[in-house]
Amino acid sequence: MKKKIGKIAFLDSPYILTEPFFQHMPPLSLLYLTAYAEKCGFEAQIYPLNISVKERRGLYYFGFDTRLLIKDLKNFMPDMIAVSCPYSGRWPFTRRFISFLRSYFPDTPIAIGGIHPTTFPEYCLTNSEANYVVIGEGEITMVELAKHILADKSPYSLDGIAFFDNGKFIFNPKTKFIKDLDNLPFPAYHHIDIEKYKGICKKDRISQLKGLYFSLLTSRSCPFQCTYCNMHIAHGKQWRARSPENVVSEISYLVNKYKVNQFAIVDDNFTLSKRRTIDILKLILKTNSIPAIKFITPNGLSAKTLDEEVIFYLKKAGALEIAIAVESGSDYIRNVIYNKRLSTEKVLEVVAGCKKYHLPCKAFFMVGAPEESEETINQTIDLIKKIKIPAYFNITTPYKGTALYDYYIKKGLINEEDLRQGRAMDLRLPVEESKDYAKIIQWRRKLQIFNIIYAWKDIITSSRWITVNNFKRLITTSLFPTQITQKDIDEVLKKYIPVNKNK
Repeated sequence: MKKKIGKIAFLDSPYILTEPFFQHMPPLSLLYLTAYAEKCGFEAQIYPLNISVKERRGLYYFGFDTRLLIKDLKNFMPDMIAVSCPYSGRWPFTRRFISFLRSYFPDTPIAIGGIHPTTFPEYCLTNSEANYVVIGEGEITMVELAKHILADKSPYSLDGIAFFDNGKFIFNPKTKFIKDLDNLPFPAYHHIDIEKYKGICKKDRISQLKGLYFSLLTSRSCPFQCTYCNMHIAHGKQWRARSPENVVSEISYLVNKYKVNQFAIVDDNFTLSKRRTIDILKLILKTNSIPAIKFITPNGLSAKTLDEEVIFYLKKAGALEIAIAVESGSDYIRNVIYNKRLSTEKVLEVVAGCKKYHLPCKAFFMVGAPEESEETINQTIDLIKKIKIPAYFNITTPYKGTALYDYYIKKGLINEEDLRQGRAMDLRLPVEESKDYAKIIQWRRKLQIFNIIYAWKDIITSSRWITVNNFKRLITTSLFPTQITQKDIDEVLKKYIPVNKNK
């Protein structure tokens, strides 16, 4: 008797944003999961979001043509459906989307993954129609779960899984991580209509990149222990890196197969190892099968890991710009509250190195930390005036699993229910109930003025950015950002994600 080949459908989750940028590609997590499932003998399909709609008040909905999606899923008839919820702000959409899928596939097991279900597995299972949560790094667990489902076996023994069994919550924490990342197949871009995405992204921009680009994940995790980061919940505390040869092999493959030479390196700590970083950059330069490429580091680089030599090779290998995570101009906020272990002198040194080698650089800051004050905000302004580069300001958000979160809970500064329900909708804005909300917004607006000053200087020196529309968006999103409310979410969910299939 021929063994049944299992089928897994991997789906992105809908969301809304205050920017009109269509997500240029399915999440890298789904592309990796799909590729790994195929490597293990499964038939897998990935279903990316395929519509974008401008809603009122400058909101944009990104989702599915639901009729086409259901038609395609019914033709595929998966043994398991896997849905990604990469950010807490997507949870209301993921939950509703799962209900929508359940109305058409009442008996098909549904698994969810991503940082939000990983952080709140019991809540997400209790408050949705999903059957399983895959905790953290998902390739191995997802495939093993699918194998258990095909064999009609309970997944009790699996590492990194959560589910209910006869009313009892079963939680197996993530303890095993992939040590040799070179053994993973490259992301499953062969499932994606690249030409279609080239058209979609023709007028799209992310920083200095214009049009379609590929994301590169060359390592996983970060050994640093910043108090605001919960990345270790997904990827563990040990930094694991792909070899330079494996990274450059992927670049060569993507450039030559798809004729796209733009990349975003999305590691949590790409430059942790100086030797490995330079080896990758040198190998890019000497590999004949790779023409000149362009890349950025949108997740930010650790300034502690940068020096003139690394900056020189970043620029020479094709970096259009880099981002560094500074977080605050106050040494106290940066190093005591956030545990960055980063001196102001090092920040100045890195920025000076970037200017020496003509490598555009931007800085990430956060606003609203515990003990933030007018004095610490003024210290941030002083640092911005010294470095004179574009600066972007997120609002400090205490994610579960972090020391900062424990502090906020202990002091009664947040209600965990807000975070469980995904009410911190826009990563640039906190939940309205947070302490000193109005003051934080005022501080952020004050700081954004300097972003406009130095970003505009950056814009006029780059032909890629000289448009009236770009400058208009810079002003409006910096000083008068659209706030996503619960009413907005409810209306979008009702309009675009029907849960009654008879309507």
